[in-house]
Amino acid sequence: MKVLLVFTLIIGLINGLAYPKNFNEEQVSNISPYTPFWFSQTLDHFDDENTESFSQRYFINDQFYDYTNGGPIILYINGEGPVSSAPCQTGDGVVLYGQALNAMIVTLEHRYYGESTPFQDLTTENLKYLSSEQALNDLAIFVVWFQSQLSNAGKIVTIGGSYSGALSAWFRIKYPHITSGSIASSGVVNAILQFTTFDEYVAYAAGEDCSNALRLVTKAVEEQILAGGSAEQKVKQIFQAESLTDNGDFFYWLADSMAEGIQYGFHSQLCSPLIEAMNNNGDMISTYSNYTINVWGQSLGTPEEYSTVWQQNTTADPAKADRQWWFQTCAALGYFQDAPLSGSIRSSMVNMTYFKTHCQQVFGIPLWPNTAAVNIHYGGNNTAGTNILYTNGSQDPWSRASVIQTISDSQQSVMVTCENCGHCVDIRASCPGGCAQPNNIAQVRALSIKLLESWLS
Repeated sequence: MKVLLVFTLIIGLINGLAYPKNFNEEQVSNISPYTPFWFSQTLDHFDDENTESFSQRYFINDQFYDYTNGGPIILYINGEGPVSSAPCQTGDGVVLYGQALNAMIVTLEHRYYGESTPFQDLTTENLKYLSSEQALNDLAIFVVWFQSQLSNAGKIVTIGGSYSGALSAWFRIKYPHITSGSIASSGVVNAILQFTTFDEYVAYAAGEDCSNALRLVTKAVEEQILAGGSAEQKVKQIFQAESLTDNGDFFYWLADSMAEGIQYGFHSQLCSPLIEAMNNNGDMISTYSNYTINVWGQSLGTPEEYSTVWQQNTTADPAKADRQWWFQTCAALGYFQDAPLSGSIRSSMVNMTYFKTHCQQVFGIPLWPNTAAVNIHYGGNNTAGTNILYTNGSQDPWSRASVIQTISDSQQSVMVTCENCGHCVDIRASCPGGCAQPNNIAQVRALSIKLLESWLS
């Protein structure tokens, strides 16, 4: 989608049916949460002379909202990927909050992701408008406009998870006059350049036996890769990862498949077979490849997405987000998960040299984040906001970049403690691996509702 010089809200054509060009609450009441709407968004909020705009997609869930009497608006912030609907799944934390508050739920797709891209060609030059600062301004302009279109709209609260959890907290800090409060689930508000504590926490959350097994697998694979030739070729074939010709890319993929298994609650599927193979002198490489292909690969990713060549592709694709997110990390946010000096479950080839080289190869220029400046700008994990709740899962390594201790009465932090309580567990519909203590999630959700009600009162 090229930059559009649009002067009004545009509602797209879906299945041949034209939706109204101008927002009208009577025409959209009880509409499907899968129906996309479009908002004409400013391309550059920091250059008054740049008048270009682009179409930004958003979705609405109004099943709990009373158009006659009105109610609050939950702005569910989208992060580093496409969005296909407003939250609507039974058991979804945001849906539960919407029901409890009789709220309108609206989600705005993040610029450059999904179908909200200003450019079809994602060159490094064209990506210069992709930043958290631009995204926060998008949210502010959109939600103020959206609120004005509802005759009885109440106050606004924001909710987000992971990067969008950070955006949720930052939005409250930057725009306290627009939003009444924020829930930041796994909100990575602390930009970290060299994120060694990520890997250390993966090992802790995996447990001693599993982390030992993961180290043994990594060592065994390293030996085959470093041997080169047919040995390297064979081990990549076992993992169906022949596309990763760069060994740094390969080991980063291998490490991510381990980390995300813990991060997203696949602990038993990841660890149990490996521990059994370790204790019985089994083939640990084949055992682990079975997990990466049949569990991780089916749910979370494929090897080719980690390829430098893949990320160099500048053609915009609504289903792909790798190049955009790498740009955000290389240009500003960091979060580079390098191997600790000792006890690492990932290869030592995944280091800061790899990340620095990768950023330059993908974007063609020396691109490296100033995370200290980001933390000065937003406050890192010692923010000065009010009415913010930080929530984290007890087995989520990303919690190390969040706020894990209560800062003040108006900036609380709570840990959702349970087996398989991973990333954004309180706002997701379920734990994929099955949470052993679901009551703990219910308690955190009850606290969230209580705080939301108090902020809106």
